[in-house]
Amino acid sequence: MLASWDGESLELWDETGVRQAVIESIVDKESPAVSDGADETAQEGIAQEETAQEETAQEETAQEETAQEQIATRQDNVPNHWSALDMSGVKAHASILLLPVEILLQRSFSLPVEHPRFVDGAVLGQELDDQAGVTPDDWWLCWQTARAKEGVRGLMLALPQILKEQLSDATISRNCGRIYPDISLRLQACLAPETVTCAVLDADSSGLMLGFMEEGVWRGMRRLNLHNSHTKNDKKAMADNALRSLQAMGFDAALMPVSGHLDVGFSEVFSGLAQDIGDAWDVEIQDELLSRHAANAAAFSSVHTDLPFNFRHGRWALQSDWKKSVTPWKRAAALGAFLALLIMGHDVYRVQQLAGQQQVLRQGIEDTFHQALPGVAMLDPMLQLKQAAGGGANGDAWFFLKQLQAISQLQSKESGLLVQRIQYSGKEMLLSGTVADFAVANRVRDALSAILQRKVELVDTDLNGKQVRIRLRWS
Repeated sequence: MLASWDGESLELWDETGVRQAVIESIVDKESPAVSDGADETAQEGIAQEETAQEETAQEETAQEETAQEQIATRQDNVPNHWSALDMSGVKAHASILLLPVEILLQRSFSLPVEHPRFVDGAVLGQELDDQAGVTPDDWWLCWQTARAKEGVRGLMLALPQILKEQLSDATISRNCGRIYPDISLRLQACLAPETVTCAVLDADSSGLMLGFMEEGVWRGMRRLNLHNSHTKNDKKAMADNALRSLQAMGFDAALMPVSGHLDVGFSEVFSGLAQDIGDAWDVEIQDELLSRHAANAAAFSSVHTDLPFNFRHGRWALQSDWKKSVTPWKRAAALGAFLALLIMGHDVYRVQQLAGQQQVLRQGIEDTFHQALPGVAMLDPMLQLKQAAGGGANGDAWFFLKQLQAISQLQSKESGLLVQRIQYSGKEMLLSGTVADFAVANRVRDALSAILQRKVELVDTDLNGKQVRIRLRWS
């Protein structure tokens, strides 16, 4: 379901382009009036209301300042008709909601950053403050940006926070995950496939939408509204204003293409400006222009790609029910998972460390066995060495066995010692390993001396990165 709002009334359309309901925004009434689109009397009332409001809007925008700039200067004086969105009696749920561009603040920007991913709401909020002198916290931003020759450039649109809050509360929009300016839908629908640079003109019965895209990024958008009793001269003035606006956005009428939808009247006045228009004029001429809502619905049915400028992003993005329930304890769960991974990582590291030390000891036993009992098959080296020592065989085996036992006791007391190599020659032992620092090295030497009840020498130390490599010798 498409909900199209023009600031005064809201219409509901289905995906096939059939209007389902018209909701009339009348201030100071308890509930809005709803019709199904077939009641001609209701339609005439709505048209009169729209005409009166449009005439008021035209008077306000008669100055050279755009409608967006007017909003910035009177942000504390919010129009009362915005409260009409709080339509508690309307049970419909829209999948997409279109907002009138006239109530939005718009600015193009160029920033000296390396990549668009460095552009966020905080950066653009400061840019908005610098350009328009408004308080960034009073606006909710959406934007489109891309790389340029120097930095990035793009266009941002700002929604008043008070309206954002009303949209979050209104039944028709609270579960709507796509809220766009109506102008972005209309202009996008006019683009030919794979178009990257183009001006767009899209007229409806109450006004003209225009925009300029450069290298795939919109550089500006604007809507010009018509009086209900407009003349050909009004259209001519609007066409001239439109071309000057496009040129201010960076459009070169002599070199760049133009696409969109116009009626015969608009086509004639633009043709009168032929000296300013190049050959790449690809505008569809229609016999009769649709209303603004109907044109929005037609554009909606023809666009099958994601649109830029979705206000429902970031903290305001629509969340599924399970994500909402997860949010309160998400931080605690993440912290618990991190601690569990940390403990598991420490255990894995310790197991690998002990496995390395076990391998060193096993290799030392095997070397001693072959040295003490050459030519004997090794089945249970510890038992065979004990038996050989008790039977008066090579006493070196029994001596080495006792040294390995002492080293094992040392490792149980000093976990910071990582044994790397054990050498035995002529009843002289040499142990090589690493410790955290020199203090630990001295402590390991003293502990081993106490276990063996003999003198142990610290014959060598070497600083290796963040560890100290040591060698201990005794006999």
